[in-house]
Amino acid sequence: MRATHALWLDAVRPGMRLDLPAFDCSAELVAGYAELLDARHPIHVDAEYAKTTRYGRLIAHGPLVVAKLLAMLGGVFGDGLQVLLGVGGWRFYAPVFVGDHVAVECAVLDVSAAKRSSAGSVELEFRVLAADGSLAQRGTASVLVARAPSASPA
Repeated sequence: MRATHALWLDAVRPGMRLDLPAFDCSAELVAGYAELLDARHPIHVDAEYAKTTRYGRLIAHGPLVVAKLLAMLGGVFGDGLQVLLGVGGWRFYAPVFVGDHVAVECAVLDVSAAKRSSAGSVELEFRVLAADGSLAQRGTASVLVARAPSASPA
């Protein structure tokens, strides 16, 4: 998902909420992740096996959800987004089940940049809500966001 506009550094403020879309954690998404990373533990890909576990059904890979959220940032920042600086403090509280509709909350924790720099760091907090509304995951990530380009004289 690509933004139709850019969210530049100077427009980002601590406490600001960023609009990340909810998504479906489909069997196809989980199977693609398992194939791509050769991460085929049966709790993720074998429904019969999953029935025998404490969860009773297939669960998504925790890092799949993290990767999905980070990929969505391009849709928020557009051309303002430069690079991922880091991911930290991520916790998994409850499973995200295959087939769940997952809601996401994202807030800006901090913005830092030198006065004349062309970009700065934006620290974000993510809260992943499972289909029943409970907290499934929570963590932070930092990204480098550009300042708006200056208009060049004609």
